[in-house]
Amino acid sequence: MKRIPIILLGFLLLHVPTPATHAQQTPPQQNYRNCINGYTSCDLSQLNAAERARIQEASHQRNYNSCLHGYSSCNLSKLDKTEIASISKARHPNVTADSNQTPSTASRTTPRYYTNKDGVKVQSPTHYDSPPSGATAQCGDGTYSFSLNHRGTCSHHGGVARWLN
Repeated sequence: MKRIPIILLGFLLLHVPTPATHAQQTPPQQNYRNCINGYTSCDLSQLNAAERARIQEASHQRNYNSCLHGYSSCNLSKLDKTEIASISKARHPNVTADSNQTPSTASRTTPRYYTNKDGVKVQSPTHYDSPPSGATAQCGDGTYSFSLNHRGTCSHHGGVARWLN
């Protein structure tokens, strides 16, 4: 008989509301969070005008960042001329507007590098007009990977579209 009260007491303690339970977001708060983060579960019709304006600003900033980093989700048509110019300058720092220089016709972005699991410095996936020397795979987003290992190649770039070696 003593087991039943102890089990019942344990069950009640597990289900007593705590401050963390009360801190859960209400459905309107959850919807706003989904919208601000660009999730598909966002319902704009449930937002007021001020919230919709903040959502639009956040969406614009996400698009700008996508363009700045050369991601395939970039939509340049949603950016103004000064934003496009700043992205171009950031991606091609050695090119000035008043010079006749143009960025390399082979590479459309400034290459970045990472250190792989073996401690070797490797060029990150980069956009090129044609397969560059040393590339091992073409990624789903059109970038070319220089990965020395198959595992993890083109992660965050749509996976491997085709192997080049």
